[in-house]
Order: sequence, then structure tokens, then C-alpha cells
Amino acid sequence: MPFCDQPFYRIEVNHEGEVCTCCPAFISPIGNIYESPFEEIWNGEKVKVIRQNLLNGDFSMCNDSCYRKNNEDIPSRLEWNSDTVLNYPEEIAISSDNRCNVRCRICRDDWFHTDYNKDTMEEDIEKVWLPMFKDAKILHFGIDGDPFASPRELMIIKKAAEKYPDIKFKFLTNGLIASKKVLENLNIYNRIDSINVSIHSATWWTYRKIVRGGNWHRLLSNLENFAEMKKQNLINDFRFIFVVFSENYKEMPKFVKFAQKYNAEVTFWALRRVYKDTEMERNFDKYSLINPNHKHHKDLIKILKQPIFDPPHVTLFPDLKELRDKVL
Repeated sequence: MPFCDQPFYRIEVNHEGEVCTCCPAFISPIGNIYESPFEEIWNGEKVKVIRQNLLNGDFSMCNDSCYRKNNEDIPSRLEWNSDTVLNYPEEIAISSDNRCNVRCRICRDDWFHTDYNKDTMEEDIEKVWLPMFKDAKILHFGIDGDPFASPRELMIIKKAAEKYPDIKFKFLTNGLIASKKVLENLNIYNRIDSINVSIHSATWWTYRKIVRGGNWHRLLSNLENFAEMKKQNLINDFRFIFVVFSENYKEMPKFVKFAQKYNAEVTFWALRRVYKDTEMERNFDKYSLINPNHKHHKDLIKILKQPIFDPPHVTLFPDLKELRDKVL
């Protein structure tokens, strides 16, 4: 029977304070940290319904695009037998600001960032955000925007690191700002669980077309530092992210080799309808190769057949894996 354990140990909080039990694209919010005390949200009626449904194998409240609905790799449910969880979440994904230092074509066409009151920012962090972290083992930043480009996210990271010395950090980042000096100044250089770097290309000429405002040479410098941290066991998981679409799919094999130079694992995602009001979203059928009617769909299949995608350090997830499994 399908099961998902995320609502029992994990939440995501966006820049408006809305709390979800997983990706907001897959499920509705269970509350808002600026409108209700967190203890009322964490074991409120909305989340209890979700948990009880999952205990019964019911995914009706989840979006059909959720990969866990029909996932055969079912997480253990032995420790979860109640719709009430006494401890606060062990893992919290935070998107307090959607600010970014680049305009990657996959997610945004314009510069934008969350509006918030800078005069009350520190008070909000102390009174609203930090108390949620009391049982957390992992804080995950970079769900929307780049955490190292946001003054508010940087303050949350720094204060969380000071208040909770055992917390580890996960980052999804474009890798341009997260230098060794920045990580040391935040006092997290030896407290990083994972770093996922969104790159989407294996060459500088493709990179500059996708990541507007990026700097290939600065990126490579920071990747070298991440690789050294991984070598010293300062990072558990070091991974490159590649979202596949019509203008970069031919570089997929080269991207695996590119990642190998830095001893990084690789995850390939198919282009998704996550970000609204972008040129790619408006012309999704033009860029997405999953549709069998796309003129490059068969070319993608030929690439997916290559054995370079066989090793365990290469992840095709999720539509690409399904497509590859069908053709092999």
C-alpha cells in the first residue's frame, strides 16, 4: 500500500508564512505561521486529516503529479501510527524570500523578491521562525530563490546556527554566492548536510543562455571548494541539478562527466509546470520533451538509452526515469 512519511516529520514554509507538509505544488497549506501559533498548525485538524489519510493509504488530497502516489519504494511506516506527532518537525524547508541573484530561464523572467519589513525582520525571526526549529535536525534552504542572495534567509541561517548548534543545513543554490568565506562567516562551514547546485548545462555557452546573470568562472571556483569539502567529509551529499528541456538535453551525457570531475552526484529533472508567468511556462509544449509528439522526443529517448545513466550516482527523476524504463 502506498505511503508517504513526510507529513509526520517534515514541513515547508514559504515567504508568506504558509505551511505545507510537502511541496506546495502537490498539496494545500495546513496553516500560516503569521496567523496561528505553530503548535496549533503542527497538530491541527488539517494536518491530522492528511496523516490519517496516508495511514489508510489514501492520497486523494495530493496532486496527481506527486511521484510518491504510485511509488513502489514505500517508506517505513512502523514508527507512524497516529495522526498526532508530539515532537516538532525534524526537517524544515524554508523559503522566506524568493529573491535570487540570477534569472534562470527555467524559473523566472524578471527580477523579483519578497517584500518584508526590514525593521521587524529580526523580531519575526526570533519570535516566529526560530521556535519552530527546536526539534529540527535539518534546515533546508533554497526552495524558491537562492538563500545566499537574501538578507532575511542569511539572518535565519546565522541565528539558527547560533541557537541550535546541532542543526545541519541543506542548500539548493545556483552556487554563485556560496563561497568558502560566506559559509565561514555564517558559521556553517562544517555543518552542511548537503549542497545541490542547479546548473542545467555542461558548457559555458549553454550556461550563459539559461542562467541569465550567471558567472561560469565564479561557479567553477565555488564547485572546486564544494568538492574539497566533500573530500574532507564536510558535506554528506554533493549533487548537481539539471532540468531537461529542448535547448540543453543534448548535454545530458556530458553533464554526467562534468559532475564526475567534482565527485558530485547528478539528478536530472524533466521540465515541470511549477513557475507561472514565465516564457517557458507559457510555451511549455515547445520546451518539454516528455510529450511523445515533441519533435525531439525520440532524440531524448536515444540519449536516455546510453549506459552513462546506469550508475547509482546518476538519478533520473521522476518522468525521465519512467521514460527510460519503458525504452530499455
